[in-house]
Amino acid sequence: MFGPLLLSAVVSVVWDLKIGLPNGASQLGQLLIGSGLGCHFNREFFRRAPSFLARTLLGTALTMLIAALAALGLSALTHLDVRSLTLGMMPGGIAEMSLTAEVLQLSVPLVTAMQVMRLLFVLFLAEPLYRRWNTRSAD
Repeated sequence: MFGPLLLSAVVSVVWDLKIGLPNGASQLGQLLIGSGLGCHFNREFFRRAPSFLARTLLGTALTMLIAALAALGLSALTHLDVRSLTLGMMPGGIAEMSLTAEVLQLSVPLVTAMQVMRLLFVLFLAEPLYRRWNTRSAD
């Protein structure tokens, strides 16, 4: 997953490629992503899991608030576009956030790079942090 992304970035920088999607491809991609997500939910799920949905909504709202505050702070320090930084820190998939950045005409490379770094941090830090938290709660 990381190899093709790294290769694309290197080739794009070395040969100064100006690559874009064909007209309508981005909108089609967003439609397919939304349809794919929506197919996994049915009415029975929403009836059985109101407390799960409430906790999920609360967790998502808190994560988005933390991401927005971090983006504001980072924007003040670096003078980068706060909207691109906010989208780069938001929870969600790399493809979805990159498509959203393109539609909103934000910095797609910045958003993609931040999403990749967020993914790497989660992959490498989740288990050690969980183990540390678990050992502290056991004591």
